[in-house]
Amino acid sequence: MKPLSIVFKIINIGNGKFLTTKNEVNNLIVNVISRNPTQPSHALRLLAIKEFQEAPASKAVLTSNEHFFIDQISDIEIAITYLPKEKDLAEQFYTQWRFVQCSEPYRLIQYLDENKVVVYSERTKVVHTIKLDKTISVVVNE
Repeated sequence: MKPLSIVFKIINIGNGKFLTTKNEVNNLIVNVISRNPTQPSHALRLLAIKEFQEAPASKAVLTSNEHFFIDQISDIEIAITYLPKEKDLAEQFYTQWRFVQCSEPYRLIQYLDENKVVVYSERTKVVHTIKLDKTISVVVNE
């Protein structure tokens, strides 16, 4: 019997203000707003989604993950709320984002329980135990 090939889908959700922070995804959105200050929020949203999908710098940020090798990004969604009554510029924009990272394929060795799996990585040639949480799901790679 051949080992089952699986991928991990990791959901990334976040939010931020119009400030440069340690969060690189928020900084990408802040950069889009800074380059297009006269655009309405729905236009900024479309520009940010386009940049996330096409810009090499954005792809580098979105495909980074401390636990997995990321193969692709999907389901990018961004919301930008403009609050013109706020005095401070940093408070005038509130951003929210969500995207899904799909890992490179792994070979499933064993389910330990509903929250842990043992997998083999072709890239590193190492067996890993992965703890699943609400942001990580396992999908069979056909």
